Amino acid sequence: MTTPSGDPLRIGFLPFYVDYYESICAEFPREKKALAQRCAKTLSSFGEVVWDGELIGDTTRAASVGKMLAGEKIDCVVVVTTIAVFGGICWEALRHLDTPLLIWNAQQIRSIDKNYSMVEIVRNTGQIGTQALTNTLLREGRRYRVVTGYEKSKQTQTDLARFFRVVLTVSAIRNARLLDVGGCVPLMSDIEVDDKDLAKHLGPHVVHVKTDTLVRAYDRVPKSQVANHIRRLKRSHRVRDITSDEMVRSVQLCEAFSALVEKHRADAGTLNCHGACWRNPKIGITGCYSLGVQNAEGRPFTCTGDLPTAVAMLLLKRLTGTAMYTEVQVMDEQRRAIVIANSGEGEDGIRRKRYKSTIVGNTNFTGVHGRGASFAYPLASGPATIVSLTPTPKGDKPYRLIVAEGRILEDRLPDTGSLAGFFRFEQEDIYAAYTRWLQAGPVHHAATTPGHWVDELADVADLLDIECCKI
Repeated sequence: MTTPSGDPLRIGFLPFYVDYYESICAEFPREKKALAQRCAKTLSSFGEVVWDGELIGDTTRAASVGKMLAGEKIDCVVVVTTIAVFGGICWEALRHLDTPLLIWNAQQIRSIDKNYSMVEIVRNTGQIGTQALTNTLLREGRRYRVVTGYEKSKQTQTDLARFFRVVLTVSAIRNARLLDVGGCVPLMSDIEVDDKDLAKHLGPHVVHVKTDTLVRAYDRVPKSQVANHIRRLKRSHRVRDITSDEMVRSVQLCEAFSALVEKHRADAGTLNCHGACWRNPKIGITGCYSLGVQNAEGRPFTCTGDLPTAVAMLLLKRLTGTAMYTEVQVMDEQRRAIVIANSGEGEDGIRRKRYKSTIVGNTNFTGVHGRGASFAYPLASGPATIVSLTPTPKGDKPYRLIVAEGRILEDRLPDTGSLAGFFRFEQEDIYAAYTRWLQAGPVHHAATTPGHWVDELADVADLLDIECCKI
């Protein structure tokens, strides 16, 4: 696994041992070092393991290793208590570290047989050390996660991968660079966010670019670059119901916007298409196509100046690989579902596979020079999760992540010229579920991804120290 910068995930590894049980079995030190080596090898498949190759068996060495790791650029710490280690030994190392923490109870046996003697009982007391440590961390007010099970089981691999995926997601948010082009649509108070507050509590740095900068970039795009882009586009997409001038303007805007994204090394962000694009006398069309292209490159962007939803989309993009810009719309009582849709900002990861990605003229907004290119296709049916992120009143939890699991239905909407589908909440009572969603205070935009992710999202929220509101 690699971080958003392309560097490998750096995993601090702390295998603990206590020389308390050798009278029961003199082989314990050798066995437990071998266990630590196996664990380190498993961890190396997820990133670079920072470990000196030795067990940590006393408070002096624990403190030294903890201070050493504090000086390293590690993304997380994994602890293995190889036997019934005293919690105080582990704490001497962990008190110096504030990165995401996993306690891995790497059980060495699958089941108990008739030869399970007192020696075997002591040999397999890693879980005692785990309990001693988790209790110590609880008393100290520290966050942690636990993976437990037979060290070689598929479930262990799945749970480890899940933890590291969460760590990478948190790292992506903490270190994100967000690009804001054109600012917020006036009076859309639900999408507003204070840059300093966002950086303080979640980490992202926001770069603001004015509309005239986008216009200058638009003017600088060579005609040959536009023509080449259109040729590539027509080979990979179905194109209909859009004029030549609308297509040229859409692609020219896309190239200009891409140049700004590259210049500012943005990971995600927002484009106020309403003010900067379709009402702008120079550009004059919507920017949905530009946002879809960025999303396909792994950089999710929202419309209208909505930075909170840009963070929510980046969170899902890093966690799951897919983040559809979403409006949670009208309720269909007969289907016990709600409509989810957007204005044509694409996300191929949620496209129904037997339908080719189509480019059409935008059916929602017509600019001063016509309609911009937009993506259009039905959504893939199956389990799905919708997420909204919003600031809350100042306090211990200044942001709220609102999460709803459910499924996208097989039913299709009439041709809306955009991305659209029906979403049924996991909770069968559509009235209660939709009321809870609305009552949670979401931004009027959200992010949607295939699959059920509420547990991982709760872990992300915990590590970001924000509220997770499950619908």
